[in-house]
Amino acid sequence: MDMMGMKGTFVEYYVPPDRFYSKIQVGAMKMVQAYDGHTAWQIDMNGQTSELQGFERDAVLKGLYFNSHSYLFNDRFDGSYEYNGEIIRDGVRYHEVAFSPLNKDTVTAYFEFDSGLLSESIGFIDELAMHTYYRNVSKIGGILWPTEVDVIAQGAPVSMKATYETITLNEPVDRSIFRIPTDNTRDFGFPGDVDSLVVPFRYQAGHVKLPVLVNGSTKVWMILDSGASANIFNKSVATQLGLEHVGKIAAKGISAYEEVDMVRVDSIQIGGLSLRDQVAGSLDLSVLSSVGPDGAPFGGVLGYDFLSRFPVLINYRDSTLTVYNPETFNPEDSGTSVTFHLTMKVPTVRAELNGLAGDFIVDLGNAFGLVIHDRFAETHHLDSLLDHIEPIPHGIGGVGGSISGRTAFAASFKVGDVLLQSLKVIIPESGGGLAGSEQLAGNIGNLVLENFKILLDYQNSSIIFYDADRPSMKVKSDDS
Repeated sequence: MDMMGMKGTFVEYYVPPDRFYSKIQVGAMKMVQAYDGHTAWQIDMNGQTSELQGFERDAVLKGLYFNSHSYLFNDRFDGSYEYNGEIIRDGVRYHEVAFSPLNKDTVTAYFEFDSGLLSESIGFIDELAMHTYYRNVSKIGGILWPTEVDVIAQGAPVSMKATYETITLNEPVDRSIFRIPTDNTRDFGFPGDVDSLVVPFRYQAGHVKLPVLVNGSTKVWMILDSGASANIFNKSVATQLGLEHVGKIAAKGISAYEEVDMVRVDSIQIGGLSLRDQVAGSLDLSVLSSVGPDGAPFGGVLGYDFLSRFPVLINYRDSTLTVYNPETFNPEDSGTSVTFHLTMKVPTVRAELNGLAGDFIVDLGNAFGLVIHDRFAETHHLDSLLDHIEPIPHGIGGVGGSISGRTAFAASFKVGDVLLQSLKVIIPESGGGLAGSEQLAGNIGNLVLENFKILLDYQNSSIIFYDADRPSMKVKSDDS
């Protein structure tokens, strides 16, 4: 395998009608994706298991739809197709077929005119166009197989080339490999004599900033960011610390995709907590900050790999982060609980803007408030439903650059049983990043969340909104 220029190996198992398992090792990074007939799941580069949902789940099942030839067999995945006829592309004659795997988004496929073999398919992962090319056909077990598959994204630094060295048919397979694991690798430390710790933070310019100790020696300030699918170090700090480079991936920012270097860090300490032997990102994040509140370096963002390990309560008014021992945690029932699912490891809730439903990510790294994605605004003609629409004099910045946009007021925004009225919103111009998403309606940031105390509980897939003026839980404090 060659993934974004990195060499590695992979192995895949497929058992009809719908069992699939793929394990990739590229450099020091290992990743697994699988489907057991009901649940699509993955093991990430830090050994943590999570269920795939939304367009990520659909992407796995779309691949399975074609790899299992479901369009030929009625006992496999649902879907439909329409033959569009003959077509000439680059001087070559093809049959063009429009498929709808799972009866969802269309994938256009091109079959060689004489042999009938699949040559290319064009589909989408959210708004990102993915071109897949099938090449170098060989006969194995009397069946013609493409032994080379290239995947190239249009408008993003995403590419993968897979070369099959060995294909065997009718091999016995231990079907337990398809089942989602129940235990995660424990890669964190939590003091055993307390149920919770309180870590003070600085709330500045819409960001929650925490003091962090890296590799036991270097103090930095990091932004708490549930919109980040990994912990990401500011590149200057990663260079200063001499962190080992282990690969790279593509990350989705507000306006575009960024190529992110991956590095290994021995330890990340927050108060009395620690994350051990972590793979994290490294990216120039100087647009967010340069130094911390006390002059210590700005170190980056704490994302999924911190927030998913512990239930955390953000108290904006007291500027405290309460972190709970996941083994003894039991939330108070005085708040309003809203279930979320993960989109690219980011909490995503169903909400209604002026009664119009959509999926919104909950993004602690968003310092602006409620951001409405342009595609959602266009689809629902929000220009006629929102009040006081005005251009933003300055751009909206973040990972992936900055874009222009407009502000407006919405009559209502409802998340579960939480209702906000006469709420200011931002509508950025459509781009190639989150702002251009076709699957996500928007982004809920700190200027909305700060009206509450917010508890994020990834283990139970819930966000609990507490009254900001009432105590929500009794906790033990850790002044370290």
